Amino acid sequence: MRYLADIQRYGRDVVDRAYTIRCYIWLAIAVIVIVLFNICQVSPLFYVRRLYIPALDKSLNSSTNASIIFDLSFINREILSNVYYDPVNVTFYDSPNQNHSIANFTIPEFTVKQSEYKAFKSTEEVKSGVVNTTGLDFEAAKREIAANGFKVFHVSVETSVRHDYYVFWKTKRYVYKRGKDVKIGDTGAANLGKDIFVWFRVTLVGLVVMFLSADIYF
Repeated sequence: MRYLADIQRYGRDVVDRAYTIRCYIWLAIAVIVIVLFNICQVSPLFYVRRLYIPALDKSLNSSTNASIIFDLSFINREILSNVYYDPVNVTFYDSPNQNHSIANFTIPEFTVKQSEYKAFKSTEEVKSGVVNTTGLDFEAAKREIAANGFKVFHVSVETSVRHDYYVFWKTKRYVYKRGKDVKIGDTGAANLGKDIFVWFRVTLVGLVVMFLSADIYF
């Protein structure tokens, strides 16, 4: 109805030209959005899912087990791109200032697949391991836990990551370095929740949809 009314008001040639221009603009915007989703990567997330030091577990009453048991989680928030990790160097420190490392561990290279488009569900890859500590003063750590209720450790990961475009070619390598402070109590364990993040690209999509829904022809 509106098309016919516009023809009567402006003439068929003017209206057809306007509708053609509108289609081209829609197509151009769609292409731009697709490109942006591929070239504007969102940095993957890292968090400590589990950290357990048996020597600090009061119920065991033993300091002979000098190991650290851990689960680390790597999250890909990209819905159109896989994330490729080079070998990940994991370093454990006995304080947040990171001036004294107590253990090192290397996770072999791996890939975190693209997240699910439906409901924008992220993809998670969990890496577990056990490593022996060196130079950790367990008695001092226990005294600190007894006095404060916990002792703060720090977990640092460092590697390089790449993203892919349409699975055909990959970006250059980008340095990826993250760290988390972890509070260990007298159970020797700390269970941590996921980080909270904002899907800023959801907002971008919403703005684009609003723009496309508006009348952009003359």
